Amino acid sequence: MRSRVALYLLLAPCVHAEGRPIAIVDVSVVPMDTERVIPHQTVVVVDARIAAIGAESLVRFPEATFKIDGRGKFLVPGLADMHVHFVRPAAPGQFQPSASSDYAAENRVLALLFVANGVTTVRNMWGHQAIQNLSKDIDKGKLIGPHIYSTGPISDGLPLIWEGSRAVETRAQAQEAARSDKESGYIAVKVYNQLSVEAYKALVAAAREEGLLSVGHVPNAVGLLGAIAARQDSVEHLTGYPRALQPDGDTTAVRSPKELLNRVDFSKLPAIAEAVRSAGIWNCPTLVLAGSRSNTLTLTEERSLVPTTIVERYEKAYPHWREDEDSARKALATNIAITSALHSAGAPLLLGTDTYKPNVLPGFSLHQELQLFVRAGLTPYQAIRAGTIDAARFLRREDEFGTVAVGRRADLILLEANPLDDVANLAKRVGVLLNGQWLRSAEIQRQLTLLHTRAQH
Repeated sequence: MRSRVALYLLLAPCVHAEGRPIAIVDVSVVPMDTERVIPHQTVVVVDARIAAIGAESLVRFPEATFKIDGRGKFLVPGLADMHVHFVRPAAPGQFQPSASSDYAAENRVLALLFVANGVTTVRNMWGHQAIQNLSKDIDKGKLIGPHIYSTGPISDGLPLIWEGSRAVETRAQAQEAARSDKESGYIAVKVYNQLSVEAYKALVAAAREEGLLSVGHVPNAVGLLGAIAARQDSVEHLTGYPRALQPDGDTTAVRSPKELLNRVDFSKLPAIAEAVRSAGIWNCPTLVLAGSRSNTLTLTEERSLVPTTIVERYEKAYPHWREDEDSARKALATNIAITSALHSAGAPLLLGTDTYKPNVLPGFSLHQELQLFVRAGLTPYQAIRAGTIDAARFLRREDEFGTVAVGRRADLILLEANPLDDVANLAKRVGVLLNGQWLRSAEIQRQLTLLHTRAQH
């Protein structure tokens, strides 16, 4: 664990922290407001915001400005992973893979791995005050990490699936849950599998009254059609879709996930996708959960950068992760088909991964998700939109991030190649601007390599 925490400390020298303005000179800007590239631009950053963008010959900046050569390079908004799990403090006697007594040290490393991969914003899907504090420290520049927008804790029915979830069974409890989440600074109420129809409806209504989003799984008792009727703001992992796609006349109440996948009626997809679009529901498919790599050398090297304590907890919690490769392939094919249908219908999508999971690693997995979105029929521009401006739209933060525009946060990635040609080019990073601070990719990679080497000894 000590060697991994060292990554945070060792990266300090690679941050441009003098407080001077920054100018990226003669760069091709990929603003992500439309599908376009604007060549020969100079982008000026002052006090963590984009202060000016214009033709190189027209933009002026002070002599003291820190200049970055953008010739032949491309500047894009930082990426957003819209489904992640930072680590919460563990309650005494509780085993929960996303909770630990080492949460503070673990979170610093996870946060750094996101930024090293160009992820500058995340939606954390199980809130806790400790993660709110982490978010504040990052925003103040005390730590290197992505901007964090958190949901409240999981709201579920009894019996609870996860220790530490919040039981909601009555309208009064639903209203209290939404009030509490609002007061705690969360952006959404998270709904889960065991909720009753009555409790679910009360939670969605209470969230709306408090100005919060309603996000999460589709509860078993509610079903996808019930979530559509309630206009749940986002559905995670495409939960509810396989059951909604069962053949007409199927009255079996309980089927295994494998049985549901084997019986999916794809002819129902267009109508369901259109109903989802009409209801204004967003989907965060997390295709990478089924499409994550098996144990390859690259995966092993990347996983060595994750705190060992996290790896061990998740291996204990998911001992049979991806053992059934046939079912995983079937799940991936089905989820890609659903994602493709939603995209064709115009239903909005969010880029997300559900990291950390045994083969789903912070930052690295978002680049896999981009590739899977392209497999589902999205163009590179459309796939990148789901993790930039569309993420900002969903969070109601279009004025904060998601595009390269004057006034936006200076959360940017400088690339060697055009990502609109191939999403794989997003991994060809020269460096990352985070809150207006410049982190050189070569130095980040050097420190990641050092951390990997130390972890082997």
